[in-house]
Amino acid sequence: MPTDPSRLIDLFDYTGWANDLILDAMEALEDGTEPAGEALRLMSHVARAQEIWLGRVQGTEAARQPIWPVFSREECRVRAGASLQAWRTHLASCTTEALDEPIAYRNSKGVAFTSTLGEIALHVVNHGTHHRAQVSRILRIAGHPPPATDYIFYRRRPGGG
Repeated sequence: MPTDPSRLIDLFDYTGWANDLILDAMEALEDGTEPAGEALRLMSHVARAQEIWLGRVQGTEAARQPIWPVFSREECRVRAGASLQAWRTHLASCTTEALDEPIAYRNSKGVAFTSTLGEIALHVVNHGTHHRAQVSRILRIAGHPPPATDYIFYRRRPGGG
């Protein structure tokens, strides 16, 4: 697991940067087309998943919410940004030891699980990476080169490291 919360906070910063790049690139897709709709569905899911997992770790998860909503591109940006900021705030209040504390939760099907805070935080980051890659493929197939969203590009950007 990560050695301290600051490493996870950096990964959540990266996630916000990469989400914004993908959301910006999606503007090239023609509204109302299947590629635009699928890209929006994927990024809406990323935003919602960030919210759901935050609720689980804070013990404030709302009643079952659709895990595949469709938000506007701007709502995706706002919701994803707000939940990532809340994640960073939560992690900043944690000790290194807290990352190994178990958290009990139920998945979207109601099945009970227990995972550590560190495992859940890494899942949220990797989950977003997975779906941004799917959107990148949609962009490429539609003839629009996707942005480079690899972590190393985040670190290499001016002021990034």
